[in-house]
Amino acid sequence: MEPRFVGRAAELDELVAALDGALDGRAAAVLLVGEPGIGKSRLAAELGRLAGARAVPVLWGGCTDVPGAPAFWPWRRVLRSWPGDLPAGVAPVAAGVAVDGAGDRFALADAVTGFLRDAASDTGLVVVLDDLQWADPASVALLAHVVREAADARLLVVGTCRAGGAPAGLPGARLVLRGLTPDEVGCALPGVPAGRAAAIADRAGGNPFLVGELVRAWRAGTPDDAVPAGVRDVVRARLDRLPRTCRDLLAPAAVLGREIDLDLLGGVAGLPPDRVLDDLAPAVADGVLERPRGRTSLRFSHDLVREAVPADDDAGRVHARAAAVLAPLAEDPDVLPALAAHALAALPHGDRAAAVGWARRAGEQATARCAHEDAARFFGGAVDAARGVLDPAGRLELLLAQAEALARSHDVTAAMAACRAAVDLARHTGDAAALARATLVLPGVSHAAWLDDVRGWCADALAGLPDVDDPLRSRVLAQLAHSAVLVADLPVMARASAAALAMAERLDDPAALGDALRSRQLARAGADGCAERLVLGGRLLAVGERTGDPADTMWGHLWRFDALLQLGRVAEAEVELDRVDPVVARLRRPLARLHLLRGRFAVLFGRGRFAEAAQLNEEALDLARRGGDDGAVGTAHGMRIILACHTGESPGDLSWFHGAPELASPFTALARVAYARLLLGGGDPDGARSWYAGLPAVGSPRIPSFVALPLEAWRAELATDLGDAETAQACHRLLLPHADLHVVGGAGAISTHGSVRGALGVAALGAGRPDTAVRHLEAAAAANDAAGLVPWAAQARHRLAEALRQRGRSGDTDAALAAARAAGEAAGRLGMAPLRAAAAGLAAGLRDGGVLSPRETEIARLVGQGLTNRQIAAAAHISERTVETHVQHVLAKLGFSGRSQIAAWVARHEQ
Repeated sequence: MEPRFVGRAAELDELVAALDGALDGRAAAVLLVGEPGIGKSRLAAELGRLAGARAVPVLWGGCTDVPGAPAFWPWRRVLRSWPGDLPAGVAPVAAGVAVDGAGDRFALADAVTGFLRDAASDTGLVVVLDDLQWADPASVALLAHVVREAADARLLVVGTCRAGGAPAGLPGARLVLRGLTPDEVGCALPGVPAGRAAAIADRAGGNPFLVGELVRAWRAGTPDDAVPAGVRDVVRARLDRLPRTCRDLLAPAAVLGREIDLDLLGGVAGLPPDRVLDDLAPAVADGVLERPRGRTSLRFSHDLVREAVPADDDAGRVHARAAAVLAPLAEDPDVLPALAAHALAALPHGDRAAAVGWARRAGEQATARCAHEDAARFFGGAVDAARGVLDPAGRLELLLAQAEALARSHDVTAAMAACRAAVDLARHTGDAAALARATLVLPGVSHAAWLDDVRGWCADALAGLPDVDDPLRSRVLAQLAHSAVLVADLPVMARASAAALAMAERLDDPAALGDALRSRQLARAGADGCAERLVLGGRLLAVGERTGDPADTMWGHLWRFDALLQLGRVAEAEVELDRVDPVVARLRRPLARLHLLRGRFAVLFGRGRFAEAAQLNEEALDLARRGGDDGAVGTAHGMRIILACHTGESPGDLSWFHGAPELASPFTALARVAYARLLLGGGDPDGARSWYAGLPAVGSPRIPSFVALPLEAWRAELATDLGDAETAQACHRLLLPHADLHVVGGAGAISTHGSVRGALGVAALGAGRPDTAVRHLEAAAAANDAAGLVPWAAQARHRLAEALRQRGRSGDTDAALAAARAAGEAAGRLGMAPLRAAAAGLAAGLRDGGVLSPRETEIARLVGQGLTNRQIAAAAHISERTVETHVQHVLAKLGFSGRSQIAAWVARHEQ
């Protein structure tokens, strides 16, 4: 018997509330998460029953783990369950027609979203997607598009997913289902003695499915001492009661997947479909199999049932027979993936050469449909099976295809491994063209160890390729320039990028021209190349118009964004990002999303919307981690440190930072100077000095050009605060030619710290030139105000107050006090705790005539609030011993003997 629906009142209330909100025009997605058998589908069905009672249609679609299931499988089921006619735009999903490109896939997603919006407009609509742990990437992407673009529709999407099995990018609020309590199990089992119900609840752990199985075993008369401890054995005991003909079919059916294709199972067993249906009837009657609502096919009632079926003597032979059944249908695009999957799973049984051929074709079909994860899986299977079947040249083609598919799906680590295997084989066979292609697989990845390898490959490929104008040679030259970016080999970058661009222009080859423009953009990533990079971005947009490749369009806008942000034209830069957004949506590539997130972070950070920026940074970190992109992971970690410098919040665990082997390399200097600033702000000047001392020399040619401007600007602040006048003067000299720019990196802008004049003012202050500092800082405050960069205007005003105080002319004290107060007020609004505290301390110091240092004034104010040394240490991010030293200095300077006198002094000066 099936237990009654009990114990889910709170969860059902949440779902009903989500449905009410959807009917009011607030679309929602809810994901029911839990272990197998916990009741996810049952809860979704109960919601469907309540929705149906309110005349709200419910469309169901389930995912499957059947090998080779086609893309959009659950959405096909959803659309096919619609009782009316479907619009033409959703036909590719409903009918299984191939989707040939990123643009088509985006149009299809828009069409499905529009259909669901229209279908929900009158009555509302509930869509249930079952078993999303098996969802293909295309289905997840479509779900994300629907949730994002139909936010105001009368639509509720409910998904079910095994705990820990959610695919990357799956949207929706999580509703986690737990096991039922013994009392709830008792309510679910009327007629079952209380003691028996409690024992069953304990053995099943409250899992409703397992409860049902144990109840069936008990009702069948199985003695307690004969019931095995393992629930799987309980299910097997139930299966043993079925006729032998039924069990003989269940074994191969379990190998083939939860969903049972009667034609395929019949072919494997050598039986006609109607005989298969008759022989399986006892399993249907016993609940081992079920017939999903509105369908004629069968499936196992639960994965636990399928997994409990005794394994077939040789699963490989079952897959081989399945491949033989499907082989005549190989031209059907929906059959081909399943055929390839069964043929690969069958090995070493079956025809190895045929399996390789089908897997290659399935990979090519998946690539055409932009199902890159599927393509990588099929090409990888073909690579594993190809030894002894294909010659080295054939295996090399498969390896390159696998690497490219992995790169497009942003599995960076696996793509690198496939590239290295391809390079080894290309070198073994002397195939310079294949070696050249391997260098181009991951053009956007700037990981140090990877670029070291690529640089050597490029050199070898160029030595082996004919020295004539050729698109492949041009592209390898461009990649050679890219590979030198982190080692800052500027001569190589300049020569290789110029040669690549000249060759691509002579050839008029769009792909080669796109790569060459990219290499030139990197070669001109220094502050002196800003105007040229703006032009290069426009040129790449023109290439994108010719090729129709959304990647070219995306990069063109991103280059213009970088340049405009460095020019201080923030509003125009933001427009470029807005133009990137729909392009990234069409590309559906994690790497494209990562670049967009970085750009959005830079603008939010620049405007002082730190909490929103932090959220985007965490999303970028998650994307980078999932793809194995170590360089992008390091960048996101670095941004945590930079955020902490300005908000005073914790940067999180920093063990990754101290253990990073790249810290000795010049290209990590930006992260090191950020960490030194964090230590200094936290009251650890000795620690800050040790990191500061390890930085490369000012203007060192070993510093990559794309980080040089922000590095020298931040170094100027550190030098000033640490009393290094000589370095402050050197930074001023280096930054002065770029006074009209903003502190932004030159290739892949990830933050802006406002006008370079702010850094120049700080450098002049550190060099003992307050007049010059005042001029720069007044200009910086005005420039940052004009650009809408409120945090950096506040920073400039705080430093301006310091410069005015140092200059000491008539009227400077009043002007400094006004600047410090303005800086503190802005910092308070923005949540910049360190700046707010520093500005308040400076203002108080200006009021007391400069007896105390800014830090001592800050400590005095905290003492005046009645805080203990421990509380002050926590508020000021310094040690308790340091607080004690500051308090003693304050007492000595003011001639006081106790803390109460400090409090009274603070009260007078705060008035």
